[in-house]
Amino acid sequence: MLVSYEQECKLCQTLLTARGMNRADAEVLSASVAYSDFTGIYSHGLSRFANYLDRFDNGAYNLNAGIRPTLDHGSTVAFDCDDGCGVIAVDKVYRQMKERVREYGIVIATGNHASNIGCGAFFGRMAAADDLIMLLCCNTTRCVAPFGGADSVLGTNPVIVAAPAKEERPLLLDISTSNVAFGKVQAFAREGKELPAGWALDAAGRPTTDAKAAKTVLPIAGPKGYGLAVMIEMFSALLAGAGYGPGVGFASKGQHENTGFSLILIDPARFMPIEEFKAGVDAYIRSIKGGTRAENVKEIFMPGEIEMKKFDENVKVGYEVTDALQKELLGYAVRFGAAPEGGSFGAFVAGL
Repeated sequence: MLVSYEQECKLCQTLLTARGMNRADAEVLSASVAYSDFTGIYSHGLSRFANYLDRFDNGAYNLNAGIRPTLDHGSTVAFDCDDGCGVIAVDKVYRQMKERVREYGIVIATGNHASNIGCGAFFGRMAAADDLIMLLCCNTTRCVAPFGGADSVLGTNPVIVAAPAKEERPLLLDISTSNVAFGKVQAFAREGKELPAGWALDAAGRPTTDAKAAKTVLPIAGPKGYGLAVMIEMFSALLAGAGYGPGVGFASKGQHENTGFSLILIDPARFMPIEEFKAGVDAYIRSIKGGTRAENVKEIFMPGEIEMKKFDENVKVGYEVTDALQKELLGYAVRFGAAPEGGSFGAFVAGL
């Protein structure tokens, strides 16, 4: 069944508020989930949304967390995220720090007692729209083997970098330091699909294509990705005073994750007029995209460009919700009293 962007947002908001979340936080989390699906990053869309609902139920995430600064030196602020949803925590920290970056030119914030931050590009797009350069990184529940190892000791540890442009799409990099997000492995398991070779290892450290047997995923680019993952964990966990490795809880078991994140914002207007900077980004993008293409290549894409194009295209046609997800989400709607017993998912969505 196809749903529109607005319908997906309303669907998520309805389930979250029915569960007891305040409307403002529900809108943020819902927008992040829908943005992820419509950009084609399904691992952080509706397929993960059910996990959020489960984590509110089992106590791993506080439904209405109280995020507060613990150290505040103006341009540097440390936040305690009260074991809430990481998407909401990053949004609240970003909104506070974007006011300060106009004063200081550059600001750095950390967060501990956090959890999965969802689709990082969601925040990168937000920063670019505010004419800011952003670097955001976090650590996650361990699911990645170090280069040469078999144990899960690292998270997927993503890094997001964004910069505004004038007429072109913004520069927007959102990558994990693993070769795949573990959420994608979970999505393959849910749908009964086989994993591509090279994604995962089983409990014995052997390569596997069985999504249900997968226990670890591998770092990107061998030792290079492994090194990057370690340094991101230093920035996002050690600097934030958050957990890492065994110190990160498994939310599926009702444990607080206690992951961390670091957010750096830079105001380009401190270096030159903002329109001059954005025009320079445009020129830079065109210099790359206008270069000689390799054989059989129709277009050179910039970081994040494919996903932004997909978003624009999918907003026009809608997002396909699988039968398995329809059944799962409708079950939550019935349990939360948001939909009647015996109804259909289509009727539920149409009535939102």
